[in-house]
Amino acid sequence: MTQHRDAGSASVELVILAPLIGVLLLAVVVVGRVQVARADVEGVARSAARELAIARDPASSVESVRARVDSMLDAGSPSCRETSFTPEISGQSVTVTIGCLVDLQSAGVLPVPGSITVTATATEVVDVYRERVGG
Repeated sequence: MTQHRDAGSASVELVILAPLIGVLLLAVVVVGRVQVARADVEGVARSAARELAIARDPASSVESVRARVDSMLDAGSPSCRETSFTPEISGQSVTVTIGCLVDLQSAGVLPVPGSITVTATATEVVDVYRERVGG
C-alpha cells in the first residue's frame, strides 16, 4: 500500500501563488501608468518649449501654450489629475517645466492608494532669425 503525501498540494500551491501573481500584475499596471505619464509629460514639455521658442512674442504666447499643455495632457483625467506649467523665458533660451499628478487609484482593477507627481523640463534655443514683435 502506497501513501500519496502530495495529494492536494497543487491546489495549496495555487492558493498561495494566485495572490502573488495578482500583485505582480497590479505592479505592472501601475508602473505602466507612471511610465506612460512620464513619456507624455516629456513630450509635451519639449513641444511647449519649442512652441515658445519660435513664437514671435514668447511672453504673450505663454497662456495659449499653457492651454495647449492642459489639453495635450488631458488635465483632470486619472492619467493627469493636475498640471503645473512653469516657463522661464530669457533672451537666448526658453525652459519649460511641466508637472503632472498621476492618480494611482484608478490605474487598474484593484485600487492602489496614492498618487505620484511626474515632472519634465525641456530647454529650447530662441530662434533669433524669427521676426519679432516690436523689433
